[in-house]
Amino acid sequence: MNGIINIIKPPLLTSFKTVELLKRKYRIQHIGHLGVLDPIATGLLQIAIGDATKLFDYFTNQERLYRVEAVFGISTNTQDAAGIPTKFSENTSLDGLNDLLKDFIGEILQIPPMYSTIRYKGKKLYEIAREGKEVPRNPRKVIIKDIKILDVEEGQYPRVTMDVVCHRGTYIRTLCYDIGERLGTGAHMFSLIRMKVGGISVAQAYPISRILEGKDPINRYFMPWEEIELKKVELITKIQKDQFVTGKPVQLYRPFPFRKEFVSVWYDGKCLGVGNISQDILLPIVTERN
Repeated sequence: MNGIINIIKPPLLTSFKTVELLKRKYRIQHIGHLGVLDPIATGLLQIAIGDATKLFDYFTNQERLYRVEAVFGISTNTQDAAGIPTKFSENTSLDGLNDLLKDFIGEILQIPPMYSTIRYKGKKLYEIAREGKEVPRNPRKVIIKDIKILDVEEGQYPRVTMDVVCHRGTYIRTLCYDIGERLGTGAHMFSLIRMKVGGISVAQAYPISRILEGKDPINRYFMPWEEIELKKVELITKIQKDQFVTGKPVQLYRPFPFRKEFVSVWYDGKCLGVGNISQDILLPIVTERN
């Protein structure tokens, strides 16, 4: 059984725990998430089952859209609302914020937060942070495609809601922290929602409670393969179709200008699954039957 489930993860539930709950309920051995969400975050979490876990690289390389609410004037030790306040600023003016955000678009450097799963000398950073220690971290390149302010709530500590489009590896709470530092106010991430991964929206996802409390089989919640935005390859003969769905390499009748690229595979108007194509050879990655 192979498929991808788009789930709405609630806050405070870890991505790992989400996987464990599904694994336990449906007694699935081969299951994993396609991109971690911080415990405090909510929104779209994609779960792969069976051979669909082979699509990890494809999904983790897709652009992500996050909706973040940042509080200015307060910094915390975790850079988000789950942490302990470390600084309160008397200056909470947002003057210059719009112009400042332009500096954070493109390829930028981020220093990973101490409260993260990155390892330092074999130990996770958050484990070191909980001991009250801080260690040096090397800046990492991340790509932010766009930042758009949606709403500003004035007050003693202003709240700003933004949409951020970025690539994998971007820490949104660190982005909030860095913006606050540059603005001179300090800031932390109050809430975070993952709205999209590639072309898949949170509107296409199921609340985890509905799946865990329901009696439907797990494949009831699988995302149709055709919803994955991939280049299409159409099989011509039934022999090709049978080879693909049984996991055998397929010899195509003409070469394609793709080299080791994921494609959606179709036959007679129906999407059969996802393959990897190199010129005229199609290798099944995940299908309805394999």
